[in-house]
Amino acid sequence: MSEPTTTETHADTDPDDFDVAVTAVTRAIRRINADQRAGDGAEFIAHLIATVAANLGSSDAVTAARSGSWEAAGVQDLLRSTVGYDDEYLLTYRTEPVEIVVNSVYELDDLGMFETYEASTSHIGRGLFGDRWTQPRDRLTLDELEQIEDIEELLVELEKSDRAEYQQRFAATVQARFEQLRTDEPHRYPEHLKVTVRFTDGTDSSTDDLTGGWGSDLASLLYQHARETTPLTGTDNAPDWTAGQRHADTILAAGHWPHLRIPALAHYATPTDTTKED
Repeated sequence: MSEPTTTETHADTDPDDFDVAVTAVTRAIRRINADQRAGDGAEFIAHLIATVAANLGSSDAVTAARSGSWEAAGVQDLLRSTVGYDDEYLLTYRTEPVEIVVNSVYELDDLGMFETYEASTSHIGRGLFGDRWTQPRDRLTLDELEQIEDIEELLVELEKSDRAEYQQRFAATVQARFEQLRTDEPHRYPEHLKVTVRFTDGTDSSTDDLTGGWGSDLASLLYQHARETTPLTGTDNAPDWTAGQRHADTILAAGHWPHLRIPALAHYATPTDTTKED
C-alpha cells in the first residue's frame, strides 16, 4: 500500500498543487451533494481525470511516472471507461488548445529553400564577374565586393519576407485541415477544441518542444499535413515529394528564382537551363 500524499508548504512560496486541487475538488463535490451544482461526485472525478489526460495529450501520460502500480491500473480503467480504450474520445474533454510548435527556419532549410537564394546570388555573381566569381571572393575588387553584398542584402530581406509568408501559409494550412477533420468527425473534434501554431525561430530555441510528425496525435497529424502540403514561398505549389527530387531544384527548374521577385535584380534573368548553378 502506498503512503498518503503529503505536502510541505512555506509562507514565502505558492500553495502546493495538491493542496489547491484538493480544495477545489472538495468544494465542488460539497456543492454537488448540496444540490448546488449539477451531476454527481463520481461523474465529476471521472470527467476531471479525463480532462487532465486530454490536456496532457494521452491517458498514458497520467500514469507515466509509475505506470505499473495498482493505482495506475485503477486510473487507467477509469480513463478507458470515459475516453475509450484508444483515447478515441479524449479530445472531447480537452480544455487547453492543441499547440503545434514549429521552427520555420528548420522547415525551410530541410526543404532546400535557402539554396534558392544562394543560387540567385551565384547566378548574378557569374553574370557580373565571370570566371572571377569564386569562393572565396578574393578575385573581386572592393567595389565589386560592395556590389555583391548589396545584392545579398536584398536577397536576405526577401528571405525574411518569404519566411513570414510561409509561416502564415503553414498556419492557414493547419487550420484548414483541422476544420475539415472537425467536419468529418464532429464527435471526435468538438467545437470548443482549438488548435494554435507557435513559431520558434530564435537560434537559441530548444528543439525539444517542436512538434514531430511521427505520432498519431492530432498535433503530429496536422503538422505533417502542413509540412507536406503548404505552398512554398515564391510559388503557389506544394513541395514535390517525388523520390530523389530536390525541392530547390524543382522550384528553380520551374523558373521561380528568388531574385526575379526583386525589381532591382529582376533584369539579371535566369540561366538558360533554369537549373541551380554550382
